[in-house]
Order: sequence, then C-alpha cells, then structure tokens
Amino acid sequence: MQRSLAFLLSACLFTGALHAAPPLPMAKPESVGLSTERLQRVGAFVERLQNEGKISGAVTLVARQGKIVRLEAQGYGDFESKRAMHTDDIFALASMTKPIVTVGLLMLLEEERVLLSDPVEKYLPEFRNPKVAVAKADAPGGYITVPAERSITIHDLLIHRSGMPTTGGPAGALLADAIRKLPPDAVLADRVKAYASVPLNFQPGAQWEYGASTEAIGRVIEVISGQSLDVYLRDRIFQPLGMVDTGFTVPTEKQSRLAVLYSAAPDKGLTRAQQLPTSPKIFSAASGLFSTASDYVRFCQMLLNGGTFEGHRLISRKTIELMTAKHSDPIPLSFLAGQYFGLGVAVRKDDGVAGLIGSPGTFGWSGAYNTYFRIDPKEQLIMILLVQRSPANNLELQYGFHNVVEQAITD
Repeated sequence: MQRSLAFLLSACLFTGALHAAPPLPMAKPESVGLSTERLQRVGAFVERLQNEGKISGAVTLVARQGKIVRLEAQGYGDFESKRAMHTDDIFALASMTKPIVTVGLLMLLEEERVLLSDPVEKYLPEFRNPKVAVAKADAPGGYITVPAERSITIHDLLIHRSGMPTTGGPAGALLADAIRKLPPDAVLADRVKAYASVPLNFQPGAQWEYGASTEAIGRVIEVISGQSLDVYLRDRIFQPLGMVDTGFTVPTEKQSRLAVLYSAAPDKGLTRAQQLPTSPKIFSAASGLFSTASDYVRFCQMLLNGGTFEGHRLISRKTIELMTAKHSDPIPLSFLAGQYFGLGVAVRKDDGVAGLIGSPGTFGWSGAYNTYFRIDPKEQLIMILLVQRSPANNLELQYGFHNVVEQAITD
C-alpha cells in the first residue's frame, strides 16, 4: 500500500470499526512522552517490509500511559484482491492465545479452585502414571519407555516443563498417528486425550520444551469450570474487557475482515497459505484465538493496570507479579535470548543479551504468524504488531518493530 493511504488510515483510526467502542483514549504522542517524528518510523518500517515483499500488510498499535498514540493499518488484508488492510481487521493470534488462557487459569488459582502444585491427573485422569519415551535406535519405533519419576503438575504445564509429546520427540510418529485418527467432531478433550496416550518426551520438570502443554491447561479450565473453553473465556475475560471481536470462531458477517495468511520464502515473495478454519470444533488453548489490535490492547492494558480495566478486576496485581516472575531460565530458543519464561509470557532480563531497546521486565509473547506484543511496565508502554506471515519467529519483523517503537520515547 502506498504511504499516503497508510497516513489516511492513521488519521481515520476507527474507519470501518464504528460498531466497536474505542479501545483506549486517543492522545498526541508528545502528551505521553513520545516523539511524533520518531513514531513515524514505525510506518516507514512497515512500508519497507511490504515493498520488499516480506508482508502483505500490518496493523500496528502503540499505547502509553493508558492512551493510544498510534493505531494504523498499512498494506493489504488480501494481497490478491488488493483489499486494503483496516484497523479492525481480524487476525489469527496463534500462540498469542497462550497468555489469555494462562490468565484464565490464574483466575481459578485466585478462587482456590486449583493449585499450581496439583498433579494434572487430579483433573485429567488420562495423565495418571505416565510413561517417558527414551530414544533407542534398535528398539521398535526407535524408543523404549520408562515410568515417569513423578506426576506432571499444573505448574509444569504452565512453564512448558511437562514433557508432553511433540511430533519431533522420540514417540513423534505415534503422536502424529493419534492426532490423525481424531474424528471430525473431536473437541479439545479428545485432542488432550490423544496427547496423554503417547509417552512423554522427558521426565516431568527435567527440561523446557515448547509444545502442547497449554492445550492441557485449556482442558483443565474446562473441567474445573464446567464450561467449554470458548464460553469460559467469553464470560470471564472477553465480555468484561469489551473484546467484541475475539474468539475461537469468526462469524460469517465478520469474515470479510479476516486478514489473509501468507507464507514467505527468500527470493519467492509471498504466497497464499492454507487458511485456518473459522468454525473449529477443537478450541485450541495453545493457538486457536482470532482477535483485533483494538481488542488485544484491552487485554494488555488490563495486565499493565495490575489486573483491572474500566472498573472490572479480572486478577490481582500480585497474581500478575507471579505471572511475570522467573519460572524457567534460560529459554532454549534463539529468538528469546536474554529473556526468561514466566507463566505464558517471556520477560526481558536486566542484561543486554536480547538486543532489545527498552526496560528489564518488559514481557509478552508472539505467534506462529509473527503476531507480536510486548508490555513495558516501567515505561507504561504497549506495542502490538499484527501480521499474517509464516514462517514464525522472524526477528526482522518482531524485534525490528519492537525497537522502532521504543526508540520513539523522549521522556
């Protein structure tokens, strides 16, 4: 999209989204200690990526001190049809689902309905007496099994130290087969049982491995609450926060606002990827939510406010402190260097290893389609980048956006 259109969209922040209340008050950048001139670098950054064929378009949001200073749509929501991106476009969040589900579980912790030390089988009996797969080249299937030394705990699930199987693990072929055999009408409970039927990748608590642990957290929420995950999140988080466009399904009347998912490869540009189902049977707690920038900033502002938003308290300030405390360090992923893992979020440490401008304690997460958010509590700053582009973890997109936002701070 030409830059002139990007500026027009910036000037008309809520065009096409009049059905929704403004997510936060609007303000001029200088009124909250940001430079208008420096903040324009965000638009130039997005425009460059689009011109280089690395993204089809983006929605970017920057808020400070509870006020939005930038909400801009640039480029195309659908590159083939040349449908312009709009600020109310709906994006597949992928793993940006996980922090929301984590908050859902922590709300139950506050209500004394679960403890982080609880064994998972207290709620999901299919995880009782798990086995652990140990690679052995000459064994049938390439592995043997040994008993788990202890139960998986809720805490293990939250910090990705559960050992839950992955398709790349010793029993990966068995897991792939179990998932493939799920019936068309399978729900989250069925998916989690399929995972529980496969030996673990390692002893519970022994190491950190990103995988399906949050799926099991979603199922625990369902068992404790007696509600399906979509209803629980709607009633406990989305409705209180006014997140009108967030959910596991995209209604027919909103599907024209879906940003198209693309894949990118060097020297090949963008190609249309397989699109995600908009009415899934399985409500994936790890990756299934759709949302908008205006909705997600409400969730972020609630966290930044210490658990409240517009008079609604979802969780306590002390619980957010638990969420952002150091639970696992280091994170063995190169794109999260210099950060430790809390509960559902990565948190920047007090060194320079991450290479990120900003403050120690800045926290957030990203998704497989390079959706990205971070909250800098010290600076009272929220930054959200929504694109639909794989493969995941592109640092030019995510960290480039992060740094170009933080450099706009003047006081």
